[in-house]
Amino acid sequence: MIRFVLSFAALLCALAGNAQAQPTAEFQKILDTYSKALDANDVETLVELYSPNGVFMREDMPAVVGRDALRDSYKNVFATLKVGLSFKVQEAEQSGDLGWARSVSTGKVRVLPSGAETTESYNQLIVFRKEGGAWKIRSYLYASNKAVPGQVPK
Repeated sequence: MIRFVLSFAALLCALAGNAQAQPTAEFQKILDTYSKALDANDVETLVELYSPNGVFMREDMPAVVGRDALRDSYKNVFATLKVGLSFKVQEAEQSGDLGWARSVSTGKVRVLPSGAETTESYNQLIVFRKEGGAWKIRSYLYASNKAVPGQVPK
């Protein structure tokens, strides 16, 4: 009987581990596509990763809502920046047709007018919604994870 209980407990743990790994892998795949599209300045691929009412937010600009606004925003980004970032999902969960991921991105960003290039690192919180059987970005929020010069971490 004890062997049965331990085997059943091990099975439940394995299933729980697989449930967690599944959204992480699916969301990582989306972020890998996002990374490649950023590197290629591929606005249309980026926009298609979002739901029709998707939202893109960062600390220094108003929220961008909807595919037309997303398209304009990414075109503006690529007019001034060359972005080469890789993304790594740190944790992810899903419940039904909603999921979220916390990720970190690192890489190079070059300011096109000046040619200045910096190494950057960002934290992301991304909400996903399954639409038509495919995961789409519903809300994407990111911020630098570098301390501002002179700022004391709290």
